[in-house]
Amino acid sequence: SLQRCIQKGKDLIGWKEHFPRVQISKTIVRGYGMAVTMQGSGIAKIDSASVIIKLNEDGFFTLSHSASDMGQGSDTVLTQIAAEILEVDLGQINVCSFDLDTLPYDPGAYASSGVYVTGNAAWRAADDMKRQMRRSAAQLLHVNPDDISYSNGVFSTPDKRTLTLSELAKALCSFAGRDQLTAKGTFGGETSPPPFIAGFAEVEVDIETGVSKVTNYAAVADCGTVINRNLARIQVESGVVMGIGFGLYEEVRYSGSGRLATSSFMEYKIPSREDIGTIAVAFESSYEPTGPFGAKSIGEVVCNTPAPAIAHAIHNATGTYFRTLPITAEKILFAKIQENGPE
Repeated sequence: SLQRCIQKGKDLIGWKEHFPRVQISKTIVRGYGMAVTMQGSGIAKIDSASVIIKLNEDGFFTLSHSASDMGQGSDTVLTQIAAEILEVDLGQINVCSFDLDTLPYDPGAYASSGVYVTGNAAWRAADDMKRQMRRSAAQLLHVNPDDISYSNGVFSTPDKRTLTLSELAKALCSFAGRDQLTAKGTFGGETSPPPFIAGFAEVEVDIETGVSKVTNYAAVADCGTVINRNLARIQVESGVVMGIGFGLYEEVRYSGSGRLATSSFMEYKIPSREDIGTIAVAFESSYEPTGPFGAKSIGEVVCNTPAPAIAHAIHNATGTYFRTLPITAEKILFAKIQENGPE
């Protein structure tokens, strides 16, 4: 849905009304630029992940995985995927994701593999658990597994007899010879379906000093089915800020002797909240048939468009393309001097 992403981003930034630039004052110009990009969802034929789901004696589940949750919310999303299939509340699933000695293998939080690779493994584990529960419930109710229906934690027979999930769990732990149910799902994809994003930057440039600032940014992403809109939006926002830092502020410099000259945040500048204007985030959903519930990744694609969109906007404001990052005030000012000469 990249074309729809572009159209929505144009609407959010006011592209039709403002492109390519707006003169704010004698020295202040707002330029408008855009960029599109794609990424991937894990590494095809390499990334492989496993998830284990166990039915506990109290009717709750334990979901075990090794996809590192470092703030992006993989624990939450994997729980959502499993809970949707198992038809239980999120609070009925306990997550175990921190002991690598006992947890199944996972590539970790890299290559945007969380929702797609580990999410597919969670989908398969939950689906296997659901089959096992129906089989065990059929044994307890003395019917064929095909005659068992399951909905929202309750098993039913054609003659209206029922068995709750908690009753099933208790029975499996109370009678000798009954297996405690454990399901495993493993996934390694043949493809890496790409998410897409369109980014639009409004950059205010002081032609006299070269100082520039992103005053407005719009990002519209196609990550397939959005599993958790709040987490996805936060990832887009943070990726945009990271990309703005890459485009305007962050610079690694070395001294003549090879020592790192930007070794602290006094020298290595990153944007603070005061350096960031408005960030508008939207999604254009599509459906990825190989992803869990149609989902693709969102992790890395979000930081790719700000730098080129900013470069495009500054070009429209100043008439000059800058090919190295960050685009600092000095570069803009020196380019003006080279073009017009010192005033």
